[in-house]
Amino acid sequence: MELGAEKEYVGISAIYQFLGNGVQVVSGSLFYIFAARIFPPSDLGVIALFIAIVGLFGIVFTVGLSSAITHFISSNLNSKVYSPGKTLFRILVLGILLALAGLLVVYAFSGYISIIFFHATSYTFYIKLLSIVLFGNIIFSILNGAIIGFEKFKISALISVVIWVIYYFGALTLAYIDRSLIDIIYGWILGLALGILIDFAYLLAILARGYMRRHHRTVGSRSIFTYAIPVLLSSIIGYGASYTDRFVVAYLLNTYYLGIYNFTLLIFSGISFIAIPFNNITLPKFSEFFGNDQRSFIKSNVGASSLLLTYFYTPIALGIAALSPIVLYYIAGPAYVSGQYALIVVMLVPTLFISQNLLIQAISSVRKTSFFLYSSLGSLVANVVFSFLLIPYFGLIGAAFGFSSVYVVSFVILYRLAKKEDLVQYNISGTLKIWASSIFMFLIVYFALHFMVERYGYSLFILPFLILVGALIYTVVASRLKVFSKEEREFILSMFPDRLNSIKKVISFLVLGNQK
Repeated sequence: MELGAEKEYVGISAIYQFLGNGVQVVSGSLFYIFAARIFPPSDLGVIALFIAIVGLFGIVFTVGLSSAITHFISSNLNSKVYSPGKTLFRILVLGILLALAGLLVVYAFSGYISIIFFHATSYTFYIKLLSIVLFGNIIFSILNGAIIGFEKFKISALISVVIWVIYYFGALTLAYIDRSLIDIIYGWILGLALGILIDFAYLLAILARGYMRRHHRTVGSRSIFTYAIPVLLSSIIGYGASYTDRFVVAYLLNTYYLGIYNFTLLIFSGISFIAIPFNNITLPKFSEFFGNDQRSFIKSNVGASSLLLTYFYTPIALGIAALSPIVLYYIAGPAYVSGQYALIVVMLVPTLFISQNLLIQAISSVRKTSFFLYSSLGSLVANVVFSFLLIPYFGLIGAAFGFSSVYVVSFVILYRLAKKEDLVQYNISGTLKIWASSIFMFLIVYFALHFMVERYGYSLFILPFLILVGALIYTVVASRLKVFSKEEREFILSMFPDRLNSIKKVISFLVLGNQK
């Protein structure tokens, strides 16, 4: 059997990826909700800092290898020169060494890290345990990147479902028994250990199918780091760029407004699970095209994938924007309703440029990761300038525009660079139709909400009712406008096997409007 014969249908893969990322988002949200009932607010803040420490050091010591392993495996799946199996082991060895370095650094400087984050040395032992969580996070992300690189999207998603449920709810279960913060960390370690074992066992099974090709070369470490280092640097700069507006809010306003503003951004980041499956699938697919010298396929797929991502993401973002006051009221409380206009801004402006997610994957697939340094630096400068200019006059709305400028500037820079590489192709007509349908839905839902709130207050029935109304309006209008061309409809339906004809009919009716 040819190795390429086992490829999964993209549509089925996408469904599983949505499931995996959706479970992660829901599990993480429920984790915070239940943790808030187990621990006092001060301890909840400590947990948030635990996550921040692991996240920050994880960016540094992963060194972009989770993206690199996906790219180099996918691009060499059909290579007659390089062995994807040998490449996997080389990058994994590099990852283990970097993960050990991260563990040792965090462990050795745990006392200093405790003082920096907690202003006391009493959390030193917790930081030492977090060094194990850091190690596990790095290895798990690299191994999962390898599974995605082999284009095993279904199993990657199923593993994610199991691991993230154990990661969050295992931690909560242990913490509930002893009411101890240290049990949270033990739960995280348990979940990651299981994830690493499952990933490694599955990868060994994959390699047994013939991917350890004899007389084939291994991608050199220099090539790997040439690809990965710009990803690392741009991630660090991008991390700072995405937080600049929050720092300026804290400096120019106060922590009260920072709490409200931070929650609006939490809602914004919550819908990222829509885009993540597209990222997970397109990077290995584009990388495979690159490895097969089929760059024109990358360009055409950027266009089709961007339109599909826009079709799903835009109405959800604009729907949340229209419902912003009642969403904030029910999720956070009455005090947070004042952040509704900031939430509208961060839902509207970045959504205009959501297709940059696909640009990033296309640029990564052709090994032009140095481009990300330009976009992240530009984003950082834009957020600093707009935040200091607008926040003193417009408060949280100014902060929202500062945050949104990150997406605007990043898209403009990446678009120009991707255009030079001939990687860009957009369906402008279809995109405008999606936006017309979404704006029409937004206006109706927005005014209906304010009318109903004036009459009934923040009644429980309003939110689900308007969600259903908005979904119906968008689906009908988008189908009438015929967003997708005949070729794009055929492309979307081809993502699903013929044996799932019922699913294809549902998609044809709901997504494509049963267009002829």
